[in-house]
Amino acid sequence: MALRTVRLDEEEEAILADLREKTGGSISEVLRRGLRSYDTYVNGIWLGDRKKKGFAETFRRLGLPHEDERAVAPARRAKEAVAEVIRERHAR
Repeated sequence: MALRTVRLDEEEEAILADLREKTGGSISEVLRRGLRSYDTYVNGIWLGDRKKKGFAETFRRLGLPHEDERAVAPARRAKEAVAEVIRERHAR
C-alpha cells in the first residue's frame, strides 16, 4: 500500500473533520471513499455504470428506452420524460 502526503487548507480540514464525525471513519477511510466516489461521478456525469456495464445497461436499469426500443417521448420533451421516469422509479 502506498503512503501519500496531502496538503489541505483550513476549509478542507473542516470538511474532512465533519465527514469523519458523520461517518465514524478514519481519515484514510474517508479519503478512500471520496476517491471511489470521484472515480464514478465526475463533473456531474455518472461514470460508474458506463465504465462497468455500458450505457444500455444503465438505461435499462432506469427504465429508459435503449437499443432498438421506442422513445418514451418526442425529442423536444426528452428531459421532462427522463425526469418523469426517474421520479416514478424512486416513488416505488
